[in-house]
Amino acid sequence: MTRVPTSKDVAKAAGVSQPTVSRALAGHPHVSAATRERVRKAAEQLGYVPQESGRVLRSRRTRRIAVVSSPDDLLNPFHPQLIVPLHQALAAAGYRTTLLAETGDAAVLAQVTDGSVDGVVLTATHTGSAVPRQLAASGVPHVLVNRLVPEAGHPSCVADNRQGAADIAALVAGLGHTEVALVLGSRRLSTSVDRESGFRSVLAAGRTVRTRVLRGGYDHATGVAAAQSLFNAAHRPTAILCASDTIALGVLHEARRHGVDVPGELTVTGFDDIPMAGWEPYALTTVRHDAARMAAEAVRLLLSQLRPAAEEAGPESVVLHADVVLRETHAPPP
Repeated sequence: MTRVPTSKDVAKAAGVSQPTVSRALAGHPHVSAATRERVRKAAEQLGYVPQESGRVLRSRRTRRIAVVSSPDDLLNPFHPQLIVPLHQALAAAGYRTTLLAETGDAAVLAQVTDGSVDGVVLTATHTGSAVPRQLAASGVPHVLVNRLVPEAGHPSCVADNRQGAADIAALVAGLGHTEVALVLGSRRLSTSVDRESGFRSVLAAGRTVRTRVLRGGYDHATGVAAAQSLFNAAHRPTAILCASDTIALGVLHEARRHGVDVPGELTVTGFDDIPMAGWEPYALTTVRHDAARMAAEAVRLLLSQLRPAAEEAGPESVVLHADVVLRETHAPPP
């Protein structure tokens, strides 16, 4: 049987004391950033989970919920649309919100498995993360929002990303575009994987459609870099389908810089319908999903686990419909 790593192992690997390991993983201000990073990497490599995560039975409730994001996701304009209603719904139920933006599973687990929170909302989980599995094994109530992991058994609420992507791809294909580019996020994000699947399910059915794929982050810079690459190609696409609005705004920025007329010469579409997408200078054709409803459903799923007599039914997964929003960045090819 494989021995479970301890804080002593982490301390030895990182070259620090055991108390320093605990303080570093808890984000103690008196531990230097360099030491915290060294401890975090050692814990990640060893697969260490703090012993407190085994405490399933608690003598008291904290009335506090951890909402876990990431530094990159907090820079995405979509996330305030999700985090604000999460905070509001939790407050209405009598819970305080602790927002965490940690890098690495060990750092997250150290802060949510020590008895300081009653439950966890995971908003930025990647497909390889061990956090949902460790929370389930430790009996910590949790819910996945806007992201999924491969293994079953976790309550979740997401948009129907495949359906939304397929619908907007059908719009573009129906306009007659045969040179199409996809600008996607990381393969480690379920949203990007599912949106790519939806795009391809439609475009692959049209034998005359040639598709090019570029990848990056869900950010403006990815859109700019993708547009620069595509605009310098021998054959420019007549349509660019983006996996997020932030990517699409980067494409629009670069199109204007190059004098490419949208939608006369180029169709551009997004996904998420962030507020900026509807602003007059952009008027982006995109896919909308209800972030406020997603937050409300996620809180409902979490609170159902916190009731004293919670039912033993299997974890519930909620999938919300996504709608194409027609604005001014789509047209037939020139």
